[in-house]
Amino acid sequence: MDQAAARRMRLLEILRDESGGREIGALAEMFQVDERTVRRDVEHLQELLMGVQGIEMRRGTVLPNRTGFSAGYFADQLGLEPAAKRAIAQAVVNSLSDNLAIALTAGSTTYAVAQEIRRAAVQLERPRNLIAFTNSLPALLEFIAAGISTGILGEVYNADDCAFHSHEFHSAFQPNIAIVGASGIVAAPASGTLDLFSHRAEEAAFLKQLLKPVPEIFIAADAAKIGRRHPWSFSSGGVLTGKRVRLFTSALTPEQREPLQMLTAQSSRTDARFTFEEVTS
Repeated sequence: MDQAAARRMRLLEILRDESGGREIGALAEMFQVDERTVRRDVEHLQELLMGVQGIEMRRGTVLPNRTGFSAGYFADQLGLEPAAKRAIAQAVVNSLSDNLAIALTAGSTTYAVAQEIRRAAVQLERPRNLIAFTNSLPALLEFIAAGISTGILGEVYNADDCAFHSHEFHSAFQPNIAIVGASGIVAAPASGTLDLFSHRAEEAAFLKQLLKPVPEIFIAADAAKIGRRHPWSFSSGGVLTGKRVRLFTSALTPEQREPLQMLTAQSSRTDARFTFEEVTS
């Protein structure tokens, strides 16, 4: 067993036996490492424990007991373009400042953002004083694990999306930024608009209500979503008008990039400020 693995095993034993916990500084001194190393150890253990609740032996085979997610759209999307989603998530979190209130919507790429927020909170202690509400159950668990002030948006749970939605959305929460995913994104330079699509009608209706009062929108979506049109738009009716809109995506083809560049130049026609950023994994 290498030194890091042995230290993490010992950390688990200490936490098992002490309900009151230990200060990070005391643990760093005990293990003769710096506090950042202890934070990385905690992050590593959190990832393991969130993926595996326990282990069992059955007929000579060691098996994990997994928490997992319900089979459905969200679970299917999780395995697609994981490196691109991680890179997008890092770019989004690096753009967040301290003292923000954010709304994070359901989706596999936004879930990667929630995971990156947890990693940054544990290892880097930033961004500071973050409040993050979400309609995604997996993202909510990430925020709780990170010790971030959090809460649920929505009322009715949909197992296919691992998310909550509402027919009539009312909330006293007033976010500075909404971080959203989309199953399709189409730039329309001629009209100066950006069309965002959902795979589900009730989700599109929920997102329209959620996003309308939010002044700044971060869109987190890999390049496979660019140029894809779905039946249900959640950006129609002036939802993005007058807002700062930033798209974070993976490497684009020239055909995908051109309308986004044109929209950037023409976005002032709707009083929006649109920019996009390609990130590499």
